[in-house]
Amino acid sequence: MMFHFYYFVNVTSNCNITVILIQFTSQLQYKEKKTIIKNKRKTRAEKDDYHLLQREEQVVLLRLRTGHNRLNHHMATIKLKLVPSPLCPCGKNQTAEHILQACPYHSALRDTTWPEETALQKKLYGPREDLERTARFALQSGLTI
Repeated sequence: MMFHFYYFVNVTSNCNITVILIQFTSQLQYKEKKTIIKNKRKTRAEKDDYHLLQREEQVVLLRLRTGHNRLNHHMATIKLKLVPSPLCPCGKNQTAEHILQACPYHSALRDTTWPEETALQKKLYGPREDLERTARFALQSGLTI
């Protein structure tokens, strides 16, 4: 595959402007061809507002989204078994979903943070305001995320 590149160069000398046309042919490497084809076919995912948050908020959200956090469920299931039980003090598995949606120990804070019923998907992947609320809730809950 051959591509022709044209460059227009303006040269100034003694107040005269000259336009020079330079043409050269370049062979593309296999990797470059592959990248061009992929980029033409790939649809861009919608941007997430995650990158607009403060660093501390980003860390909390990433940990809640992936499940790699310091909640009992994760700490009890990894190889080191850092906590004896995966349970929350209320008796259910202490996961991000449980803390954000159902834990009775955090219901008062949850009700003030989200006065209306809000889906977990919106809390973790919604617009910036929802992401900030989720991070604030996690930080104010007193849990180490």
